[in-house]
Amino acid sequence: MLHRNIVLPFLFIKLYEVIKMAKTKQATQIEEALAPVVAFNKLFIETAEKAMGLQVASMQKLSKIGFDNANALFHVQSAEDVKGYTEKQQIVAKEVAEIVTTDIQQLGELNQNFLEDSRKLVEKNVKQAAAKAA
Repeated sequence: MLHRNIVLPFLFIKLYEVIKMAKTKQATQIEEALAPVVAFNKLFIETAEKAMGLQVASMQKLSKIGFDNANALFHVQSAEDVKGYTEKQQIVAKEVAEIVTTDIQQLGELNQNFLEDSRKLVEKNVKQAAAKAA
């Protein structure tokens, strides 16, 4: 047990020294090699966050419409109320269709932006790699 207690701190010190020494050319090369991957991952996470935000906003709008519609149904007590409720369903359906259409357009734009930004990233990285190879 004592042997392990002495060896572990020594190993951590040695590991730290090796990492500190590697913080020169090798670390820079590793960082440069991973830069395109990091940039793409940042782009992906940013796009996924925006897509999730769109979905959450859409879900909130549609949930509100659904709950409002259900509450309206609970207040139906007469034939006139049924008529009013059924007439309102056309308005609700139109509103839902507009929300879904807008969401599809926004997600399509987000996808286009992601593809364009990804293409630019690839072009940039290919140019950098070609310049280094030359």
